[in-house]
Amino acid sequence: MKNILKRINKEKIFNVIIMLIVIALYISVALLIYTNFRERKRNELAGGIIDKVDKIISENEDQGVTEASVKYAGYNYTVLGKIRIKKINMYQPILKENTAGAYNTALVKMSGPDLNENGNVAIGGHNFMRGNYFIKINRLTNGDVVTVTDLSGRSVNYYVYEFGVTSKDDASYLAQPEDKDAKIITLVTCTKGGKERYIVKARAK
Repeated sequence: MKNILKRINKEKIFNVIIMLIVIALYISVALLIYTNFRERKRNELAGGIIDKVDKIISENEDQGVTEASVKYAGYNYTVLGKIRIKKINMYQPILKENTAGAYNTALVKMSGPDLNENGNVAIGGHNFMRGNYFIKINRLTNGDVVTVTDLSGRSVNYYVYEFGVTSKDDASYLAQPEDKDAKIITLVTCTKGGKERYIVKARAK
């Protein structure tokens, strides 16, 4: 009798484990589908804003415009320019609004002077659940090129010279350079659920 009870208990435990595994798989698949959908929609929205940016540049080339309001798909944002990083296949608008909605749409200017001016401009972006989107900057190494285009149509190439992880409480990467003539772009994203920051710094030659 004891052996029968033990066997029954083992079968129950086994069934519970199987059920938990199945539930976990369902949740994982659902999250994967949702994340892919969200990223696809975000890419569509960012692409539409890029088209608006290109139109603004063509209308205001060499006129010193630093920001402009755009409306796309029911959203209103202030755009500053765009960024291209060929190595990681990234082409995104840069928004002025430092808000959750802006981060869910594109890249955001965190601090610093106007784009392509002397100083250090920090640009932030999300690292989504599966390690997508801006966490791809962790593939960049010394000498890789980051191209920033402002609304006057001026494109500047920045060359990576520093990269790595720092704590969320460290804000030293936002500091302005001692060299007043230096043009620096600092790319920032979260890691480990927001506990750390991955930083890439690039300098114009």
